[in-house]
Amino acid sequence: MEKMSLFGTLFYFELKKIFKNRFTVILLIVIAAYSFMQGVFQAEQMGDYKSRTRELERAIDDRKIDDELILELTQSSDEYGVWWNETNCTYEALCDWVRKIVDYGKPLADYDVDEIYQIRKDTIKDGMEMCVLTEDEEKYWEEKETLVKKPLVWHSFEEMLGLIDIVQSMPLIMLFVITILLSQIFAGEIKDKTAPLLRCTSGGWGITYAAKISAAVATIFLLTVLFGGISIATSLVLWGNNGWNAVVQNLMPLTSEPLTLGAFFGRQILVAFAACLFLTVATCFLSECFSNPVMVMGSVFGGFLLILACSREIPMIIRPLSQFLYLLSPIDMASPNVLYEFRLVGFGGHYLTALEFAPILYVVISVVAIVGGYFVYMRNTCASSRS
Repeated sequence: MEKMSLFGTLFYFELKKIFKNRFTVILLIVIAAYSFMQGVFQAEQMGDYKSRTRELERAIDDRKIDDELILELTQSSDEYGVWWNETNCTYEALCDWVRKIVDYGKPLADYDVDEIYQIRKDTIKDGMEMCVLTEDEEKYWEEKETLVKKPLVWHSFEEMLGLIDIVQSMPLIMLFVITILLSQIFAGEIKDKTAPLLRCTSGGWGITYAAKISAAVATIFLLTVLFGGISIATSLVLWGNNGWNAVVQNLMPLTSEPLTLGAFFGRQILVAFAACLFLTVATCFLSECFSNPVMVMGSVFGGFLLILACSREIPMIIRPLSQFLYLLSPIDMASPNVLYEFRLVGFGGHYLTALEFAPILYVVISVVAIVGGYFVYMRNTCASSRS
């Protein structure tokens, strides 16, 4: 009980230190305002024209994408599907969907629905070959494809796309918050030479470290909930969530994931929170390694950008490295493009997709970094006690 009481006291002290810091106050004001504006922007991203045509665009919701619907599409616009106004906008988003599958250079009337679905199937197959999949992985996706009911059912999804964009941006926004806030506080202790005072007190040899990490994780979790909640709630209130039950193929037609947009949104939130945990622990770990907040910020930002660049530049033929870096990139894992990542993690027919595995990876790395950070902290503590 004494240790728990000491931990609680130190945990409270660390939280108080974070929230009374001037950087925290400034960040709370700035990011809260930004989160509100982001929600407003997502709600109004389509402008006055989209507001006027919202009901027209929903006129074909819940209809099967079959020959009849494709015929209506080709008869509603010019042959290439580039001319739209308030008289024919009902089919504009559907036309964009078709163009994501077929050749942009051919008239829409050149395709019937069977050909569209066949091109979709062939393109997915080509994507699997580019990803250098094993036979078991290809079999996995073939089984998943059978769970995608056809013909696909169309549903407009602009509102859900706005919500998905909000969550996609969360890791990047929180990267700024985490590095600026935590590096100033934790690495700043070492730079200002106040850390030895804490380490030589009761609990300074371990409980203080646990309290510091716990306070950092709790703070970032609360801020992520606050900032993400403001944006999402604002968008929901002003715009709604139309498209929640739409199949994810409406947004990403070349995926074989049998998900709705609402289900993907839920998994996306899980990835975003796990990514924020990963970035928090990485910042705390580097704060123990470096005594300069600027070095910590530079290392976290630099590593983030390096992983993002390498995940795109390293050829897929170098699969272990290419796949690991792609999984390690929060921006990619929180993006709808992750649905086009066919490379799986597992063996013997038991696999997890990138969307499923990424949160597990971030938590495991965070635990390893916490343990590693403890040994760095103890080394620094010993050095402080000797000096």
